Amino acid sequence: MDNIVIIDAYAHIYRNYYAMSKGGAFQSPDGQPVGAIFGMARLLMQIENSLKPKYAAVAFDKGKPKYRCELLPEYKAQRPPMPDDLRAQVQPIREWFLAFGWNIVEEEGREADDLIAAIVKLKEDCSVDILAFDKDIMQLVQPNVRLLAPGKNATWIPTEEEQVQEKFGVAPEMLPAYLALLGDSSDNVKGVDGVGPKTAAKLLNDFNGIDGLIQNIDNIEPKRIQDNIRQGQDILDRNMKLITLDSTTPKGFVSLEQSIKKKEPDWKLIKELAEALAFKSMIPAIDKAAKAQLQPTLF
Repeated sequence: MDNIVIIDAYAHIYRNYYAMSKGGAFQSPDGQPVGAIFGMARLLMQIENSLKPKYAAVAFDKGKPKYRCELLPEYKAQRPPMPDDLRAQVQPIREWFLAFGWNIVEEEGREADDLIAAIVKLKEDCSVDILAFDKDIMQLVQPNVRLLAPGKNATWIPTEEEQVQEKFGVAPEMLPAYLALLGDSSDNVKGVDGVGPKTAAKLLNDFNGIDGLIQNIDNIEPKRIQDNIRQGQDILDRNMKLITLDSTTPKGFVSLEQSIKKKEPDWKLIKELAEALAFKSMIPAIDKAAKAQLQPTLF
């Protein structure tokens, strides 16, 4: 089965920035911060060595999410702007992705999660590995679609249907309803008063999802929760629209083959990028990969 690997760009860029930037340990020869670049370069090497995708896409947020901001003007408004020393690393990171043969997917006014959902919808008979951390993205988990997080010693930590069920108490397809009931403070989304994680999971499982919950609202117990949900139906409806991912095909996306088929890495360029930033620890692995690419196969 062919494999699609999709990366939520800024989720990994931010994580590597904070992991690699302490004390200014990673700087280029001219003194510029490069910790996020180094972390992303290592991630790309790990993917190249282990996952070997036929299709590879990195999804970037672009601009404000228009649809969600119209529904909720304060959506993600509490988040601070990108630090200047990280902003300076974004374009070089894009160049690393291109050097490794990846395809950049972005669309004005759309979030990376939605673009990932669109690709999953178009996956055909492929398996999909999603490299992301946001709990919203877990609603996409299904047979042959999983989340992967980098682990220790170049391993991967998978999140599949079983792990989503264990973590939240509901199946992945119920996750939008679960988060709609709870709200999501990280996105500035208020939930229904008095509904906590265990209550949300029990209600959705007892009534087989959000539609069954609303249809049987008179049967909800205790009465306090029933009253809160009755009064919060507008919030629930809005939250479902905010949290459910938009799988509309991005503009200009033709097909898996034409839009996100992975190219061979340009190891010469990758080595030049690594040498320019003094990523000396990466050079042996780059040389080894370049040599392997040049060796003819028997078939």
